Amino acid sequence: MKRRCKHISSLICLMAFVLVSQAQTSHSLLRKGNKFYEVNEFSLAEEKYRKALDAERGGKVSFNLGNSIYKQERYEEAIQHYQSAASSDLSNIEKSRAFHNLGNAHFQNQKLEEAIEAYKQSLRLHSDPETRHNLLASKEILKQMQQQQQQQQQQQDQNQDSEQSEEQQEQEQQEQQQQQDGEQGEEGEQNEQQEENQDSTQQIQEGGSFDSTRLDKQNLDSLDAVKLLQIIESEEKKVQEKLRKYNSDRKKQDKDW
Repeated sequence: MKRRCKHISSLICLMAFVLVSQAQTSHSLLRKGNKFYEVNEFSLAEEKYRKALDAERGGKVSFNLGNSIYKQERYEEAIQHYQSAASSDLSNIEKSRAFHNLGNAHFQNQKLEEAIEAYKQSLRLHSDPETRHNLLASKEILKQMQQQQQQQQQQQDQNQDSEQSEEQQEQEQQEQQQQQDGEQGEEGEQNEQQEENQDSTQQIQEGGSFDSTRLDKQNLDSLDAVKLLQIIESEEKKVQEKLRKYNSDRKKQDKDW
């Protein structure tokens, strides 16, 4: 029994030693990271902070790691570490700072609504003039952006209505032009038909007598047939006239002879 107790005690001591060693290692890495951060060696500071975070999870390490990444303008990644720090076991003032920096990262990432919410969370934990200033500035910028977007949308709607109105006017003008062209075409066809009828009537009258009262009752084919008949009759008359003249001349010769 005593040996078993000694064995358990040894394990506890070993675990405590490991934990203490890890804590010392994490703290040492954290201090080294801070030194690099102070001289603007942010990539080296990030390296030390990551090793410290692997050795021991903690809000302070996450906060400092977020700062080193923020300085390298990797805002989306920094947001994750600030959120981790804000949800850790830090004091209210430390959490307030984490929310403040979280708001700054959202702001730089052009997410104003998220930035405003983070600043509000920071002020709930601790009142800070700089946080309040950032909150008011973010609200004002968001308001201006929303107004600008609204004006742009209204302008787009007006342009769209204007384009639709112009298209409608063009369509109406095209329809009116087509209607006028159609009316002019029908009028031209009627004039051509009248001219053709007048020419046909004049030709028939020159070829012989024709009952003009029947002209409106006949189509073009009928007029052509009547004209052809009159030509034939005219030719027959010419032939008969030549025959009469021939017979008359023959009688005169017989008498003289």
